[in-house]
Amino acid sequence: MINENEIRRTLSLLKPDGHLFEVRVIYNSKAVYSGYFKSADDLMAALSRDIRDYANCNIYITLNYLNDECYSRSQRNRFMSKGLATTSDKDVLGYEWIFIDVDPHRTTAVSSSDDQVEKAKEIGNKVYAFMKNLGFYDPICGFSGNGVHLLYRVKIKNSEENVKLIDNCLKVLDMFFSTDDVQIDLKNFNPARVCKLYGTKAQKGSDTKERPHRMSRIISAPDEVRINDIQYIEKLAGMLPKEEKPQRYNSYQPTHFDLDEWLDEHGLRYRKSSYSGGVKYILDECPFDSNHKGKDACIFRATSGAIGFHCFHNSCADKTWRDVRLKYEPDAYEKKQQEYSDRIYAKPKKKPEYKPIQEKEGEPVFLTAKDILNMPRPPERFVKTGIRDIDQRMRGLKTGYTSVLSGLRASGKSSVISEICLDCVESESKVTVYSGELSPQNFMRWMDLQAAGKAYAEPTQFEGYYNVAKENQEKIAEWLAKNFTLYNNKYGNNFLAVKEQLERKIEADKPDLLILDNLMAFDIRSLSENKFEAQTAFTWSLHEMAQKYDIHIIFVAHPRKAMGFLRLDDISGTADIGNAVDNAFIIHRVNNDFVRLTKQMFGWKDDDPLYSADNVIEIAKDRDGGLQDYFIPLYYEKESKRLKNSFAENKIYGWSKQNDGFKSIDQMEIPFDM
Repeated sequence: MINENEIRRTLSLLKPDGHLFEVRVIYNSKAVYSGYFKSADDLMAALSRDIRDYANCNIYITLNYLNDECYSRSQRNRFMSKGLATTSDKDVLGYEWIFIDVDPHRTTAVSSSDDQVEKAKEIGNKVYAFMKNLGFYDPICGFSGNGVHLLYRVKIKNSEENVKLIDNCLKVLDMFFSTDDVQIDLKNFNPARVCKLYGTKAQKGSDTKERPHRMSRIISAPDEVRINDIQYIEKLAGMLPKEEKPQRYNSYQPTHFDLDEWLDEHGLRYRKSSYSGGVKYILDECPFDSNHKGKDACIFRATSGAIGFHCFHNSCADKTWRDVRLKYEPDAYEKKQQEYSDRIYAKPKKKPEYKPIQEKEGEPVFLTAKDILNMPRPPERFVKTGIRDIDQRMRGLKTGYTSVLSGLRASGKSSVISEICLDCVESESKVTVYSGELSPQNFMRWMDLQAAGKAYAEPTQFEGYYNVAKENQEKIAEWLAKNFTLYNNKYGNNFLAVKEQLERKIEADKPDLLILDNLMAFDIRSLSENKFEAQTAFTWSLHEMAQKYDIHIIFVAHPRKAMGFLRLDDISGTADIGNAVDNAFIIHRVNNDFVRLTKQMFGWKDDDPLYSADNVIEIAKDRDGGLQDYFIPLYYEKESKRLKNSFAENKIYGWSKQNDGFKSIDQMEIPFDM
């Protein structure tokens, strides 16, 4: 009735450091036997000695980190019943696991049918894919005998704030995945919650052919059970709809808002379903992308009146109910307060210098309506970088423009360059790269890791060194094939010769983005014998090429100095570089120099959010928008070599995406067999 090997395996995974745990035996759904243990040997001895009849017994284990004082209770290393103190929430010092129990709906006190188990597995697989999509490490996957479990390793203290955090995580998963047939158990947020002890039998109701008693077991566990950072937990919990405040100017009251009527009014077709916390509106198609259909996009109405929206496709994952409403009602929310805040807190703009107007032949100072009407208006195009603030504030990289990128050694220039390539391909734009300092193999090794993400980055025997499996390298290469090309360095670095080949490539394939890494890797002596004149000619040559072919060109230029806090004037070579380019970006490593010098220059405080980042990209020049001294935090992920917009960001690139927006999961990787 118990499997000793499975129990020992369970303890080695759930309590690897010999932490204290309680095991609870419930006999005939009435009598409760409790014991506290620190080792598998002591537990097995007590089970053999104190629990001799396992019929009608259901056995459970505490998951989280207990106060060691509990080991001094009467039931130390033995099972006892009647009047004993068992583990309460106050006895738990911290969470070790997020416990997700996917349980079929069924009559109380009966076992699941085979069909119900399969439905639980189906939902379990969806939860697994969703959590991986968010960036969570692989869980321990278990079978309770009636449903399935996913256990995610964490390390957070027991506090009211964190209890609420775990509670909200389960509510989000319930909202997304619970159905009429299967539910995410919402009771598992409390710290003292117990879980089925794998290797013991689930014995609810009668043991029948239709609803048999089944042995619980661990289905799968990663080789290394890694701790998930709290920021990913906060990201998951943050998806719970929040009540909106009433709006002064439109008398909006969330509790009185008729969502059904609003959806009908704006032609959004849906079908309704209930979940534990409210009503789910499953949209026929996503408001932001009509290709996202079926169960991809949902609106949720909580019993509190709070409304939320979520699309399971990565491209729409950041969209909220507010975004949905503003799409159909641009004036739905009060704007005056936001406009006031923007005006009060905006950085004062420098007054432009006065220069007398010099009239040009054929260019009148004052235009007639007809003059304006006849002006050529080529459509504006932008290439997405994947750096959120650049794509939002600058709309991306404008074609016909040039940009220079600079930064000290090891500041992250190469990481930014290769990740821009990936985001360019992801947005179905074409990119061509000249990398004069890296071999094609080294360039691709770095980009493979970034494309794979930490879920597919495999550790090696060398600390901090990761690889991507050959089969995934092949998938990435196939995904990149149509929209990414890299210059073969074997053909040399003479700028004019390379430029000729680049122009042929542009005319033939019409890429949207050209990246040159870097100016110093080119032989530009054919442009001029004078170094600075040659650099000027180089920069203006790129400017002309960008305009001629309506392409955006980024080139890397090293700074003159080797340390300190870089400014635009520190870019190596002639001042014409900064003058000629349309945009200039500087990559900074957040170190002591950066902190000290930015405090001196900008008056930033110790708690400035930028100081918590690993790297910062600065918009030093923005021809269209006028942005300068605008700093964007980036967060380094060692496994993937990515520089991310937020610590918990987990981009999913096309090579690993399924049609539903989740990461593709090989059959061998599916935790719950169907």
